[in-house]
Amino acid sequence: MMKVCFPRWLLAALGCAAVSSHLGGAEVVEHEGAKYHLFRIDSPDRAKLQLAWLGADGKPLGDFNGLRRDLALQGKKIAFATNAGIFERGPKPCGLTICEGKVLVPLNLRPGEGNFYLKPNGVFFLDDKLGPGVMEAAEFARSGLTPRLATQSGPLMLRNGVIHPAFNLNSPNKRLRNAVGVRAKDKQIIFAMSDRDDAKLGTVTFHQFSRFFLHLGCEDVLYLDGDISNMLVSPPADARLTPNTFAAMFFMAD
Repeated sequence: MMKVCFPRWLLAALGCAAVSSHLGGAEVVEHEGAKYHLFRIDSPDRAKLQLAWLGADGKPLGDFNGLRRDLALQGKKIAFATNAGIFERGPKPCGLTICEGKVLVPLNLRPGEGNFYLKPNGVFFLDDKLGPGVMEAAEFARSGLTPRLATQSGPLMLRNGVIHPAFNLNSPNKRLRNAVGVRAKDKQIIFAMSDRDDAKLGTVTFHQFSRFFLHLGCEDVLYLDGDISNMLVSPPADARLTPNTFAAMFFMAD
């Protein structure tokens, strides 16, 4: 049975993160012996979701601290943030990165090693007219879509309700993981991350994580990253943020 709790704050970072009343999508959920941090975005708030890799100076933001500094220059602060897809040296995203309608990194269909290249991999996108979606990478290339934001990562955990064929039901490989999914019935965007601070409940297999998203009603889900992953919800101005390096980051700002 799933146990759902609506906390006043979310322990998904190094400091306590208070949940804003107008961003009530934060939850802590326990399911099948694992604990997850969720952030849900319904259609009225989709326009607030953004993706950033480079700051105002054209250089990589690098981490949540860089994102906070960049937003401060605009008189804004973080309302929600989490890391996007897998990256390489730079930090530079390994695959497609579209920010504010601009293609900063092209779609990557090359073969390779590691989770990003575990085919099928995929793309999460958000188009202000069509809404959010998750597609297999080659499928996205054929679609002709030009969304406002997009990130490519891998593996593609769920497509049309089907779990990635490489995932093993009995895999012993449990890690901290985060992902983004789109709920089938209403296209609600769901970001989920297994718990960082609970050694017993905070690590999950790919198959287990995929089943959790199915339970939430998602049929299309993209894996974002592993042990470095983190999530913020309205951190206080003096909060000590994780120094983990990221490339692109999803965020909403106040």
